[in-house]
Amino acid sequence: MRKKWMFTILSVLVFLFPTFDHAVEAEDARFGKIDLYMKEMMEEYKIPGLSVAVVQDEDIVFTNSYGVTGEGNAVSSKTPFLLGSISKSMTALGIVQLLESGQVDLDGSVGDYLPWFTEETSPEVSSITIRQLLAQTSGYSTFTGLEYSDVAAKEASTLKENVRNLSREKLSKAPGEEHQYSNANYMILGAILEEVSGQSYADYMEKHVFGPLGMSMAAADEKRAAQTGFEKGFQSWFGYPRVSSIPYDNSGASYGYITASIDDMARYLQFLLQENEGLIRREYKELFLSPLVQYRTDRAYGLGWRISETDQGEAMLWHSGSTPEARAEIFFIPDRGMGAVILSNKDHILEEARLIQVSKDLRSIIDGQDPKPLSVGTHPLIWLLAGIWIILMIIVVWMLIITNKRSFKLHLALPFSLILFVISGGIIPLFTSLSSSPWNSIRLFAPDIAYLTLGIVACVAIMGLLLLYGALVSWRRRQKSISHRA
Repeated sequence: MRKKWMFTILSVLVFLFPTFDHAVEAEDARFGKIDLYMKEMMEEYKIPGLSVAVVQDEDIVFTNSYGVTGEGNAVSSKTPFLLGSISKSMTALGIVQLLESGQVDLDGSVGDYLPWFTEETSPEVSSITIRQLLAQTSGYSTFTGLEYSDVAAKEASTLKENVRNLSREKLSKAPGEEHQYSNANYMILGAILEEVSGQSYADYMEKHVFGPLGMSMAAADEKRAAQTGFEKGFQSWFGYPRVSSIPYDNSGASYGYITASIDDMARYLQFLLQENEGLIRREYKELFLSPLVQYRTDRAYGLGWRISETDQGEAMLWHSGSTPEARAEIFFIPDRGMGAVILSNKDHILEEARLIQVSKDLRSIIDGQDPKPLSVGTHPLIWLLAGIWIILMIIVVWMLIITNKRSFKLHLALPFSLILFVISGGIIPLFTSLSSSPWNSIRLFAPDIAYLTLGIVACVAIMGLLLLYGALVSWRRRQKSISHRA
């Protein structure tokens, strides 16, 4: 009888082991495909350094790091990257902890927790609630948020100063009326977190989020970031990386300047995917991952998360993050217990769509599908601006050559030169209006475009000056000719 049972068990194992081997081989092939794709993508898009991690059923099933930092050191699993707006979900997590402890209320107004916020503001601004800040429906515009972003603050106290100034800003919409993505909302949430907890934002995150989750390399201020090994990233100039000289913004952690390594972010994903009660109780975890506002037919916004559906109809939470020198992507599908994160150390506003596609391609590879071909080439806007600048430079050189050789009529040259001065003075305001971005953001996130634009402005202004100078020279010649005849 015993021999019969042993034979049965061995027979089952014989059938199972090939299946198991095939599953392992398939998984190894999938991870090998991810590795190859990342290397090819980095080379094509000229990304100096990158880290990636995949989590499945709370296990880190794949992680790898590639390339170098801005200081030339090899990127490892411990290398911190700037997270950009992925920081927002961590700020929201801190607020949820305060909700759980009863220290704040989701529908409490900003003035309830920041008394100084209401000193010089309108009743409309005072009525903004924590829910509206989290959902980005406060009424603050994207433009207003960018005006107070990436300011290279040396002191963390600048956060409070910025929020105080925000209290005086006019809202573009009534609170609760419309979703407008704005860093201003998460600056105010950062200030609330500080005021209610009695700790600095960096201290709170270290004690209540990073520490408990085992995110040992994560930091929310410049000093701690340096201590954990954070090194500069790269700005993109015409597609090529150039080491960034942009300072860290100590007032910006709550909306975009948290630093963390791929190991840290893998642990963050594990927390997001786990079902057991850990950092917060189950009902608050559900709140943290729930939508607050539907801002498109296929997309909602929650507590620092964008929420959409996969092709299979599963809810997927995700977010992108950008600073002038880094780009990050994170996504996870709770029903499938799967998520991934990509951290890179190069950014340009016109290249950000590429890493969004890389995130989609990563998801495709995980699902056993082939990624899309990598897009190549420089954005047409850069070529357009470069072409305009070159043409204007040729015109300027031509005008320099003919200024002393041709006669200009003052009554015609004067109005044309004034028109050129007006055009040169209006180019940057027009550009900021069309892009819905202040000049500082354009300068930081698209430095090549900023310098080409300045070159165009300079050329148009020089053309106006040369036209005016040529007319004055011609007028003086005529005056001399008249005096000689007399």
